[in-house]
Amino acid sequence: MKMMNELVWLPPLLFILHDMEEIVWALAWKRGEMGRKRYLQMRFTPFGTADSTGGFSFCVYEELLILTAASLLGRCCGFYGLWFGLLAANILHLVVLHLVGTTLVYRSYVPGLVTAGLTVIPAVWVLIRAERLLGYTGWQLTAWVVLGVAIAGGNLRFLHRRASKIGAWVERSMADI
Repeated sequence: MKMMNELVWLPPLLFILHDMEEIVWALAWKRGEMGRKRYLQMRFTPFGTADSTGGFSFCVYEELLILTAASLLGRCCGFYGLWFGLLAANILHLVVLHLVGTTLVYRSYVPGLVTAGLTVIPAVWVLIRAERLLGYTGWQLTAWVVLGVAIAGGNLRFLHRRASKIGAWVERSMADI
């Protein structure tokens, strides 16, 4: 399990790398490119209702806390199931939303695309390596992946829908400091 103790910290680092690209470019892209280059209709808007960098950053921070807590739980308690499921969900997010979804819809650069391409390969490597080290059964793997996707997907949906309200709260909180 020594290898797992080291692998467990790679997903938060890959997440940070990917989300920094989104934090830096998402709002500028939303204001400019998004409305002009849509080729297909989608049921969601990339980066949700976010209209401030502070609010968007806070949403990313909340996601990072969940992934870091799952990593800490694995490292300290040897409980890696949730971590495995969240890692699988992150890989799905990178592939389905960034590398395929928004690429087909916009046919141009969408924030997160570059680092999705750079981080998906090491993330898949970590997932495969962890699967071999953990020795979970097929049913266990399936259950953890379904749970991880449900948690991450539900959280992402929640954050996307409330990003502008979170941004307003962050702005008000910063004004009081």
